[in-house]
Amino acid sequence: MPPKITAFIPTGCIPIKRTEIKLDSEWFLDELREWRTFGSLSKETGETDSEDDEPFLPDNLEIALTRIGTLRSCIKLFRASWAKLQFSIQNKDSDNGLLRVYLLPDDVLRSMVDRSNQSLLKARNAVLGQLNYSQEAWAGNPNAIWLDKPLLHEAIVQNEHLNEGMSLLQLFNKIPSPTPRVSSIEETYSKSAMCDILDGQVPGLKSELYPYQRRSSAMMLQKEVQPEQVLDPRLLHVKDQEGGSWYIDTVAGTVLREPRHYDGVSGGILAEEMGAGKTIICLALILATKGLPTQPPEYVCAEKAPIRKRLAPLAEMAASCATRNAVPWRPYFDLYKIKLGDEYERCIAALERNPGYYFIQSSEQRRTTRFCTGIQSKKKRLYLSNGSIVVVPPNLLVQWKQEISKHTDGLEVLVVTRDQPLPKPEDLSKFDLILFTQTRLENLLRQEGGLEQSPLSKVHFKRCIVDEGHKLGHSRMSSKSNMLLVLDALHFSARWIVTGTPSQGLYGVDMQKKTPQSVAQPEEGGSVATCNTSRNSILEMERRDLERIGTMAALYLRARPWANTTLDVGDTMADWATYLLLPKHKKNSGGRWDCLRATLNSLIIRHQIAEVNSLFPPVNEKLVVLEGSYQDQMSLNIFSMMIIFNSVQSQRTDMDYFFHNKQRKALLQIVHNLKQASFFGGSFYSQQDIEKAVETAEDFLAEKKVPTSDQDRELLEQAIEFGHVVSANKVKALSNTFHEMPLSVHGLPHNVSASWSLDQEAGDHICSSSTMLVTLQKLIYKSASKPEELNSLLNGRLIQEGVDSRMRMLTSDETTNSSQTLAGNTKLGDDKHRITNAHGISDVKAEVEATADGALGPLETVQITSTLQVQHLIYAKGLTVQRRSQYVNTFNHNDDFSIDEVILERKEHMTQAEHRRVQSILDDGPIYEWVKNARITPLPGGEFSKEDQMSPLDTPQYVFRRGFGRTIHPDEGLVLDETPRSEGRVLRPLEMANEKKRTTQFDATTVVRDQSQHIDSSSNTSDLAARPSKRVRFG
Repeated sequence: MPPKITAFIPTGCIPIKRTEIKLDSEWFLDELREWRTFGSLSKETGETDSEDDEPFLPDNLEIALTRIGTLRSCIKLFRASWAKLQFSIQNKDSDNGLLRVYLLPDDVLRSMVDRSNQSLLKARNAVLGQLNYSQEAWAGNPNAIWLDKPLLHEAIVQNEHLNEGMSLLQLFNKIPSPTPRVSSIEETYSKSAMCDILDGQVPGLKSELYPYQRRSSAMMLQKEVQPEQVLDPRLLHVKDQEGGSWYIDTVAGTVLREPRHYDGVSGGILAEEMGAGKTIICLALILATKGLPTQPPEYVCAEKAPIRKRLAPLAEMAASCATRNAVPWRPYFDLYKIKLGDEYERCIAALERNPGYYFIQSSEQRRTTRFCTGIQSKKKRLYLSNGSIVVVPPNLLVQWKQEISKHTDGLEVLVVTRDQPLPKPEDLSKFDLILFTQTRLENLLRQEGGLEQSPLSKVHFKRCIVDEGHKLGHSRMSSKSNMLLVLDALHFSARWIVTGTPSQGLYGVDMQKKTPQSVAQPEEGGSVATCNTSRNSILEMERRDLERIGTMAALYLRARPWANTTLDVGDTMADWATYLLLPKHKKNSGGRWDCLRATLNSLIIRHQIAEVNSLFPPVNEKLVVLEGSYQDQMSLNIFSMMIIFNSVQSQRTDMDYFFHNKQRKALLQIVHNLKQASFFGGSFYSQQDIEKAVETAEDFLAEKKVPTSDQDRELLEQAIEFGHVVSANKVKALSNTFHEMPLSVHGLPHNVSASWSLDQEAGDHICSSSTMLVTLQKLIYKSASKPEELNSLLNGRLIQEGVDSRMRMLTSDETTNSSQTLAGNTKLGDDKHRITNAHGISDVKAEVEATADGALGPLETVQITSTLQVQHLIYAKGLTVQRRSQYVNTFNHNDDFSIDEVILERKEHMTQAEHRRVQSILDDGPIYEWVKNARITPLPGGEFSKEDQMSPLDTPQYVFRRGFGRTIHPDEGLVLDETPRSEGRVLRPLEMANEKKRTTQFDATTVVRDQSQHIDSSSNTSDLAARPSKRVRFG
């Protein structure tokens, strides 16, 4: 019997032209003024639906309709009982008729009508795209306005603020703050634990939680214990033609009468702001639930209890039954101990001797007999553990250990590092927290026997927390990371990712203070092309951000429907990119903002920054603008000169033009060098490079082979004039010769000053370098306590040592490869760094790394700070994991290793969104235009001494200050112990001397002036220690 028409959804209409039927006589029948049903199916089965009492179409008209090509999919659905069809011509004078289509929902009459036919699914998709969903058309008007989508059931007003112009960053920052509900939890002990968290009375937590931290921790518990039902985000709730409701997946073509729900994720993403206390939020959750047993999977509860080989004592059997069924016995006995003082030691011992477990099918299979062809699956025992696994980056391991020690009491913690062997599964299940580094966890793949033989794979843990887990978003289904492969093989009841930024472009912004334009719109001042490039970079970043979140949701959190597989009967696979990427992110994507919002809200726990911003300590930031010296202006003009030479001689179109698309890498290099020159000076172009470029430009003007405008000629003449000035500059020549930043020093004895000068000129003021000054400091330091050596220095050896030091610098000609040469004999300005030895820095590898990378800024900074005995840490790629961890620990607990960063004016005025969006300095419109239209800045007239060409210091810095010449031990000042309160392990850094300290004769007379740094010394060291500072990472 065919389904009744009441089981179908009145969906929409398809217009039919009279010329398509080719039956003029039937077209004008009066009986077609009313709706007539296709009756072929009922006639074939010999059954009619008397209750519907629907008149049928004439046979010849029905046959004619079935032959229309555009109705082929409709007829296919009709004959399979997937659709009901009606036809009518409401106006006999009209040349258009209407075909009504009723679709059978997928969740109705599944036992009667098969829904697995892929051909019919494609046909229904085609029909859904043919329909006019207008109610006017359904009423019989063939000329009605065409609606290609069904009407939404909810009022559109609810989603007015979700418009297509909203950025993903704004959507992220509008995620509702967590509002945990105790009433949603049914289980008594879990409800009690949630109340403890909200009241701030978590047993074992030594620190007080902020209210927002309590809410976040309680919300994590709620999502673990009682995850809410989530409506399938792929479905749209729409109206049918009779005002009823139904649900449609516009991508897969799924049609449902009732909504489809999924169990919410047991876990999610804790994305509170950086510094908001995500670690203590997780520790509070672990402490509150450490006494609650881990629930086995639901299918285990339905299995029969295991049968023992022999009879056991009743106490043992009762204990085993309790633990296998996850009875919360610990809170029960703890309550008795508190109220009555009874400890029940024997009962507790029996329960601990019989840990809970269940069996799963092992991936290892074995034959039952030697000649058996069948293979019997081997069962593996999984122990139920109350503990949690926390996976942290190696450099944050010490921090986690410190936080655990600082905030908690009574936790059984196991820290697994390097090649430390793991305990047996029975012992692992007894720990409350197991702390892994990411590298140690990944090493499980390479151990003998693989993951299958690892004790971790034989324990079912309560939860897994991955700190800085946004790294999991870099995986793909076809190329999972090692860490994801390991986590996939382990068993957890809940999975969490902890990160302040789930992806690169998602971070906290106070939406009450930021306008949409300041958050999402490109900056003004750039060209149209630059603005378009900026908008494209925004969309590209949003696309990558969405893909990363999708990877985390599907592969790690296993959130449905995104984690659906082909084995899920009655459901379809959900491709994250298809459903959540908007058309502006990817062509042919059908993503919707409401779908994206629902998904993010169900996965992410975070407070809006306006609610927690007032609780964060303020950061006092002082911007110091450095006045450029004569040499600074000259360095900038050298780059402007080279850009002008290149632009004019390449006619701004040649492939050798800096701004040609194929020269993007070269342009980035020259801008990088320009940025370095602005702050650190340096020898970017040799004397020969400058002279050759000037000569080529002069020949270009003289030959007049290429027509140039008056403006370009004027620019070229100014650049040539400046080229002659810089070629004759003595300070620049010294910088080019020795590849170091010259320093002005005064106060050295007159008889030795010439030997320690770069230009061998004697006087009260000499031009030296950091390398020579450090060598001089070491000589004086070693000889100060040895009268014979000191006497030898004073009798001529000091002069000879200065000459030798200068010669060593000249003969150290190991340089990097020469830079690329483009139009106009212009080069990129790569500095030929002299390979120097480490001298008194915190770590030798750090300096080698900085030099090898060609990072002039870190190298010059190391040289100056070493000369002035300013301790510093360089966080470079060449450091070991342990060393990086010590550096991070020192930064967190030792204020002597903080330094304020001076930033460009453009950077100061850029919004956070612009900072995140700009991939390189050339992506910023104003900076790009400034570089492209470089001009020669007029230099001050007159003669300048070497000293006057450098930046004077407000406060002279002594070369022979306290501690000069001493080689600093690599561990000095570092917090080496994981507990910074241990006085015995912390080496205090060298105290800085100031003018109030008692000094030697050298202290009073010998000071140094820096070529390019203008140090503001208005604030004393006590002020720096009292306020938070911005920190800089070199290397």
